[in-house]
Amino acid sequence: MFSFFKQKIDPKQKIQEILKGYALPSFPAVVMQILQKIRNPYSSASDIAESLSLDPGLSVKLLGIANSAAFSPVNRVENLTQAIALVGISQLESLVLSVGVAKGIPRQTCQWHDPGEFWLTSARRAMLANELAQVLCPSKESECFTAAFLQDMALPFLACHRSDDYGSIFKTWHLEGGDLAGLEKEKLEWDHAEVASWICSEWGLPENIARAIHNHHDPATDSEPETLAPVRLVSILREDEANNGLDELIETAKSVYNIPEDQTQAMVDPSFQNAKDLARLIV
Repeated sequence: MFSFFKQKIDPKQKIQEILKGYALPSFPAVVMQILQKIRNPYSSASDIAESLSLDPGLSVKLLGIANSAAFSPVNRVENLTQAIALVGISQLESLVLSVGVAKGIPRQTCQWHDPGEFWLTSARRAMLANELAQVLCPSKESECFTAAFLQDMALPFLACHRSDDYGSIFKTWHLEGGDLAGLEKEKLEWDHAEVASWICSEWGLPENIARAIHNHHDPATDSEPETLAPVRLVSILREDEANNGLDELIETAKSVYNIPEDQTQAMVDPSFQNAKDLARLIV
């Protein structure tokens, strides 16, 4: 159990209770094996490439990402060893983890949930959080990327398996904006960030990522300074193109973190453009 959980809980029981008996799928074993190899300091790029080759689908995705505009390779990346060298170990772990989680998340369209819009918004958050991290916490770029991409990972489960009473909350958030966690707490005893942290626990995801997801709607504190600021900032983004929260994000970056509006705006266009490839390739 993660150390930041405030009380002793059984994540599996809480998930089944909230999702009304739905059994969370297992985290892909081959992805966990690859992650273990990546985290082994004695693993070479060829060792990791050999493990990646065990999952052809993941290998194809990684090669696609390495050749995408997000990494702008000078020459086409032809094999996994080249891809690992270009992407880097830290970013590779983030991408593999993101692909593994995406495999376990519901793909069906549900009331107020469209998978295409959900993953595009998730990718926008990840790419923009990565850019913001270069300003606010450069040593945490990969952590911010992953936590931003996965911060709303509980929403497809809630939209599809708790639609009877969660649909109205989702509708209000999509159409009117506001703080989703606050809307949830008005009607429920939990919020999507807590549910996501329980899923992280069940899937054995890294505690630092689970903590960042768990706290992404909390205000910054002295004990947790700007390290997770990018993840908190991009949580303002929503899926509705007409009400996507971008203006609010830019204003918050300026008023809370002293990032000039034009500097944040300059990050947005390339981040959003690269997010299209990321969403298509990861999912």
